[in-house]
Amino acid sequence: MFNLYDARHSCRCSGFEEGIGVTLSGLISDKAMVAPEQGCLIDGDRTLTYAEAARAVEQTTAALVSLGISAGDRVGVHFNKSADGFIAMHAAVSAGAVAVPLDPGSPASRLARICDQMQISVVLSHAPRRKSLEAIHGIHRLRAVIGLDLDLDGCVALGPEDVRSHDGRPPVKVESTDLAYIVTTSGSTGEPKGISHTHESGRAYGEMTLRTYDLGSSDRVADISPHHFDISTFSLWSTPLAGATNVVVNEAYQRLPASHSQLLADRAVTIWYSVPFLIQQLVLRGDLDNRDLSALRWVHFGGEVIPSETIGAMMRHCPNARFANIFGPAEVNQVTLAIFDSPPPTDVPLSIGRPLDNSTIRLIDPGESKPLLKNVVAAGEVGEMWAATPQLMKGYWHRDELNREVLKSVDGQTFYRTGDLVSANESGEMSFHGRVDHQVKVRGFRIELEGIEVDLETLVQRMGTAENVVVAVHRRESGEDEIIAGVLGGSSSFDEAEFLRAAASVVPTYAVPTTTVRLSSTAFTGSGKLDRRVLREQAVELVEEMY
Repeated sequence: MFNLYDARHSCRCSGFEEGIGVTLSGLISDKAMVAPEQGCLIDGDRTLTYAEAARAVEQTTAALVSLGISAGDRVGVHFNKSADGFIAMHAAVSAGAVAVPLDPGSPASRLARICDQMQISVVLSHAPRRKSLEAIHGIHRLRAVIGLDLDLDGCVALGPEDVRSHDGRPPVKVESTDLAYIVTTSGSTGEPKGISHTHESGRAYGEMTLRTYDLGSSDRVADISPHHFDISTFSLWSTPLAGATNVVVNEAYQRLPASHSQLLADRAVTIWYSVPFLIQQLVLRGDLDNRDLSALRWVHFGGEVIPSETIGAMMRHCPNARFANIFGPAEVNQVTLAIFDSPPPTDVPLSIGRPLDNSTIRLIDPGESKPLLKNVVAAGEVGEMWAATPQLMKGYWHRDELNREVLKSVDGQTFYRTGDLVSANESGEMSFHGRVDHQVKVRGFRIELEGIEVDLETLVQRMGTAENVVVAVHRRESGEDEIIAGVLGGSSSFDEAEFLRAAASVVPTYAVPTTTVRLSSTAFTGSGKLDRRVLREQAVELVEEMY
């Protein structure tokens, strides 16, 4: 652990550029100046103080600058869950670059497409991602890799010792409106969408969380989510803003709920934030009766629907915690909040709460062909959520047409059309009712079903079938949605096991279908095209018969 950024020297913490205080640059160094010995990161049996973390960030920033990285350049950040990835994200923004976290669970072909789309030539990484980087370089030529020794044709490699040999340097001056990071998500065309956030939007999110949750230096935050997932912004920006400590929960702990709960108890974690799936796993297999979780004061969850029964079950083991249902897509970070001090009712949909103190929500009639902000639905009726907040993205990377469709400026405010269908009662309490499109969430990850169909199209045809549709089906026993592929026509010798193995090479891990169903009939629209809506309905019926 810390093989790349094991900073054993004190931070210089001098020479800060004007304006850093309103950006994400220098967050670690700022705290190192006032509390150098405060714990910043706990990862396994190692702890980095803020001074040590700041030194590591400065050295990595210097390594990036030595390679010619300048303001606005996109830099890939490709790590397994670790303190290394945290340091790398902060180094990228401190160099004035735009950090693009790359999903370690995605196939190299998809990551190479992202690198090509965003013109990424330099990637920060570590030894566990060696094979992935070699595969990416075989598709998309990289100019340099920082963090591990690699022998790639035409690619400069700065290993751990090379990074530590650099004299640290303070953050590069950036403006608050400059891009800081891009989170990629599934797109309906099969091409990933880049959600582009500025220093201003990231900082606004961090400062909102400090106000809302009274986050302080005594807090220990469970750092669970991978950095390509928007929930990670809490650990990335909020924790250092407060001078709190991140307790890294790597993939091994997440796969073993009993070990996960033991880590929470041993490290006296005070704030948890994850997708509901992990809470469900703790309740089912976390041995919570034998854990002291009294240090927890907040349990946050978001990204997908959670059963009210699960909240009640978890509450029994967290006597001092308040529970928060956090709602909002990655484009806005978070816009509504519902807080529970006691188990919520199980006979009504779980509330998603009310708007945050810095956010404005409007629910717009989804039936309007040209929706306008004035077309607000009445209390109790379902409308599409439009959200205005300083936490709003700048836009999708190089998707001008889509930006014009979803970003609407009205009376000096920019609203984002979220695509979420929501209702509000007379008192303003909101409930979620689904989507206007075919987007679903599995373990909190956004999946555009049409995009997965595009990704699988060549594979399906190669295996002797004609078409495919992808559906999400909720499995109550597992407490989550599963992706199912319906395949139409073609060879009777279709090999499901081979198909599912091959699917893992073209779509992210969380989007790989768990099984397939064979579709037997076709349906066509009035224009003679295959009616995919009917095929999806048929696939869902077949899956329900299976289970």
